[in-house]
Amino acid sequence: MDVEGRVAACRIAGQEKSLAICLAGDEAVYRYGPSQGPDELVLRAPLTQLGYFRADGAQDTIDETVVFGSGDHSYRARFGFRDGQAPDTTELRKFGELEVRRKDRTIAALTCAQDTVERVPDLLLDRMRKLGRTHASDAVEFPNYDIQYPGPVAQSPACERDSNVDSCWSQGVSAARGGDPALALGYFDKSCDADLGPQGCYEAGKLYLHNRKLRDYARAYDRLGRVCDSDDIGQGPYACKYLGWMHHTGIGAPRDPVQAWTYLAKACFLHNQELIVDAEGCHFLAEAALRERRESGDRGYLAYLALAMGCADGAEGICTQAGTALAEARAGSASWVARCDEDAGAASPARDCAGLIAAQADYEANQALRRQIYSLWRAESDAPDAR
Repeated sequence: MDVEGRVAACRIAGQEKSLAICLAGDEAVYRYGPSQGPDELVLRAPLTQLGYFRADGAQDTIDETVVFGSGDHSYRARFGFRDGQAPDTTELRKFGELEVRRKDRTIAALTCAQDTVERVPDLLLDRMRKLGRTHASDAVEFPNYDIQYPGPVAQSPACERDSNVDSCWSQGVSAARGGDPALALGYFDKSCDADLGPQGCYEAGKLYLHNRKLRDYARAYDRLGRVCDSDDIGQGPYACKYLGWMHHTGIGAPRDPVQAWTYLAKACFLHNQELIVDAEGCHFLAEAALRERRESGDRGYLAYLALAMGCADGAEGICTQAGTALAEARAGSASWVARCDEDAGAASPARDCAGLIAAQADYEANQALRRQIYSLWRAESDAPDAR
């Protein structure tokens, strides 16, 4: 099987057949047949018309699907990465799939032998963009990031500012898309040390925390702490959430209810005056409120207000959780519910406690709701001023 310009290839599991997607000038080529021998089927499609779809994959990698047609038949090949399996669910695993359809009916669904999958991420994207194509087949606009294939970190130049990020962070993202988290971590660490922005520290912290093979809780805490202490509203609340979770659970840091409360409150309420929050941090803050004795405030009320802020961030699951908590509190005649109704009714936009978990579609109206929830939470918790 010709491998010139190969984008992706594999051997079909349980068979001596192989699949390859290749580039030939301005065309994509589908090849299928015996692993040793002539192809059984070869299909070509202009790159400007190729059926092509993208989806976010595990840990910032990209899954790509290409579709070739032949009469009533279509051949849909998909390559990418999946989260790993036990015992290490953090390990990225390459995968490949082939689905053959006749009209709208699937007549064959094949999988690639995992250890035979080869792929060059973004090679198709790069060629199509150079030809002037701007959208996938579902009308989703192509990303405009630079496509790089970074080499060893030790041989890379010093980080340079690049718009609102930096060159080392960009190389780390490219390595992550290619399924090499260790190389990505090297670039994210280098970005973090260059101190050109919080992005590298944040990505490094997540890898140190989540990836089993790369795990280093002390480094995770350091990297995420830098981001939590920054004024970056895009990632700061999320970094604070991770730190709070570590202290809340005792995983990677001493279990410390005071520290957990401090960081989770920052993630849900206090990181920035714009009230850009991490909804999951609000969920953990509610857990912390119910688990630990607070020096001030009703724990049920504090937990509900934390869930209300998460709901205002558009987290439907947290909205449901808040609604259940309120219904159970009403049914149990919890004292805080009447106070919540009175507090909420004294200002707008919410007119009662239930109104606090009615997220608003209009941005300004929803920000007004967030401010109301924050004001109630601050009064109940005697929280310090926001940053």
